[in-house]
Amino acid sequence: MAAKGRGAPHPPGWWFRYVDDTHTKQKVEHVEEFIEHINSIDPDIKFTMEKEDNGSLAFLDTNTIRKPDGSLKINIYRKPTHTDQYLDLNSHHPNEHKLSVVRTLFGRAKSIIIEEQDLNNEMQYVSQALKKCHYPEWALKKGREQTSKPKSGTESKRVPGKAKSKGNIVLPYVQCTSEQLKRAFLKHNISVSFKPHKTLRQLLVHSKDKPDKEDICRLIYHIKCDGHPKDQCSMDYIGATERNLIARFMEHRRSSSTSSEVSRHIHDCKPGHAITMENVMILDHEPSWFERGVKDAIYIRALRPDLNKDGGRYQLSHTWDHTDDLEDPPSLPVGIKVGPSDKSS
Repeated sequence: MAAKGRGAPHPPGWWFRYVDDTHTKQKVEHVEEFIEHINSIDPDIKFTMEKEDNGSLAFLDTNTIRKPDGSLKINIYRKPTHTDQYLDLNSHHPNEHKLSVVRTLFGRAKSIIIEEQDLNNEMQYVSQALKKCHYPEWALKKGREQTSKPKSGTESKRVPGKAKSKGNIVLPYVQCTSEQLKRAFLKHNISVSFKPHKTLRQLLVHSKDKPDKEDICRLIYHIKCDGHPKDQCSMDYIGATERNLIARFMEHRRSSSTSSEVSRHIHDCKPGHAITMENVMILDHEPSWFERGVKDAIYIRALRPDLNKDGGRYQLSHTWDHTDDLEDPPSLPVGIKVGPSDKSS
């Protein structure tokens, strides 16, 4: 105990700490003296104090209650503002995430609550709260059964005859599709975990101002030729760049850019044709050099731009041959999408 080690005049009966919260037992007449002592140890660390109220003291999600005979019991603590709003069964999340809510709430009750009557009351309370979130009886029953099984220890036991896992992959969760992919990977002993594809925070919260289109870097872009007032043109080009978009765009527009197929088109093949930023679309944003090359190759394979002479610096396998018939850009699970509506940015 830190306080005892630093010479507290009257050390507490116990000192339980979790991060910056402590649960302490101290005699009433020594409380002020003890709080003054621990606040004198470090000028940059100051403690505040909350005393028990009507024989109970909340600590994290537990409520320690002192009974009339002096013994203690522990119940679950919920703030007055708690709404019992848990992950809804109808929400777009994997079933294992939803079942883990049931398992966690029941497991917390069984690991914290001491007295049987309090445990029964808590289990009934949790069941009613989960039913309001549309959890069926079979999900509640499964959660109770899983928390009733004794733990087998920290060491994992391999099942005889079961092949060793070849690794784990993380996929964005898309209902119905992700479950099928998981079953397919499990046949090859590859574990699958899911992550949200899009969250409300990603859609609604923007901690930084959105950069101008020209200033975005590490991206895959799509350039369409503006043609000429008397000569319409549908030629296009897809590329990837580490630098910001405007720097790469100016290279394509210069007549001296001999390595640019776009420059060769507008200056040599079709003099008078031009390109403008209004007809440049950012298909995706990817910080990783390798993955940016893969995405570039996928977009080229899917959209088949006229001015691209090859499939990009990454050679795709024949698995991607089916993308030849796609008319729209593929929806990739990572990066940002900037559509035509962002022309004014």
